[in-house]
Amino acid sequence: MQIINTILGLGASVIMPIVIFLLGIIFRMKIKNAIRAGLTVGIGFIGINLVVGLISDNLASLVDALQNRFNLELSITDVGWPAASGIAFGSGTFVFVSIITYLVVNAVFLIFNWTHTLNVDIFNYWHFILIGTCTYFVTDIFALGIGVGAAFMIVNTILAERQEKAVIAYTGEQWKGISFTTQGFPLQLLFCRGCDWALDRIPGIRKINFNLGKLPQSIAFLGEPAFIGLILGALMGLLAGYTWDRILVVAITLAAVMLLLPRMVSVMMEGLARLTDAASEFMRARFKKRKFNIAMDYALLLGDRDVLTVGVLAVPIVIILALILPGNRFMPFVDLAALPYWMIAPVVGTRHNTFRALVVAVISLTFALYMVSDLAPLMTQMAENVGFEFAPGTEIASFCAGWEWVGYIIFKPVEWIFGLFS
Repeated sequence: MQIINTILGLGASVIMPIVIFLLGIIFRMKIKNAIRAGLTVGIGFIGINLVVGLISDNLASLVDALQNRFNLELSITDVGWPAASGIAFGSGTFVFVSIITYLVVNAVFLIFNWTHTLNVDIFNYWHFILIGTCTYFVTDIFALGIGVGAAFMIVNTILAERQEKAVIAYTGEQWKGISFTTQGFPLQLLFCRGCDWALDRIPGIRKINFNLGKLPQSIAFLGEPAFIGLILGALMGLLAGYTWDRILVVAITLAAVMLLLPRMVSVMMEGLARLTDAASEFMRARFKKRKFNIAMDYALLLGDRDVLTVGVLAVPIVIILALILPGNRFMPFVDLAALPYWMIAPVVGTRHNTFRALVVAVISLTFALYMVSDLAPLMTQMAENVGFEFAPGTEIASFCAGWEWVGYIIFKPVEWIFGLFS
């Protein structure tokens, strides 16, 4: 179990190249091509992590400055998604059985043609494992925890398949044959598309269609990623009360992030494209009348300019929401760097209409804050159980828990039913 925990703890930049290489061998790629594909994916992940690290370093200090300047105080501490994944991977036996179960369930569904997605996004299994661990912790029934995690995985897989055409229509043909099964993204995208449908039926609102790609030619440069980062960074620095030199540093850094992140995603896609082509050929040769997809991390969609822009704009929005929403006890902090991930669904779901994406983002962020506030006591107990150290009397959570929509919907009835008999 120690070896398994060590491997899982290496992170996506190490796990994914290994998985890509092994899958490449299974799908009959030449060894050198399998190594090249895995290595390219790993390099892409490292590049993305370096750029996201730039976001984290700058947003952390910005949020700290905002909290001090405006006396913001909320009781639940944001420990970030790495801590949440650590909680998920806290029990070696549960993790090992969960992963094996997910692979077997996915294989069974493929064999019986109930799904057409090969879900080998092993690193992101931690989202399913987290909800399964919550269930196991609340009910003390090992098999039920495994089952809830597996249900989360398979529902996500089916929903992701149903959303493939929408993703292709609004982001490009390069995503054909890929199912984005990470976290609650498939349900979030469906929800955001529903909101877009509703906004289409509101007089006045339905005519507002603001898109950065449609700016007049004379000012079109302002819609370029680097300029967006520069402007937003400067505005956020001013709001935080920074001196002019620190404002310049933040502005230039965010400009770099907006330019570099899409390029890092393209590096990773280069490796994944090789595997996707090999997998498709392998499956088509053996199942001539069947369609097959490969499950991938929705981080691949981070290269979109509108996603990055809405992700940055969402920072002040979520801070304001955290302050004004009645009953909310959580202030996002560490996980603010991950906001662009959670803005993918609003952007894609509203067909890149930035105005609508921000409207839907407000609704989604509201749900997420309440969800985290609800799960915080349980996550605090689970963290204590696996040996996390934090100040006594402190409640902790991760904003990423607010985006486990499918898992939350499955978990809450189970928790409620067992609460009646406890």
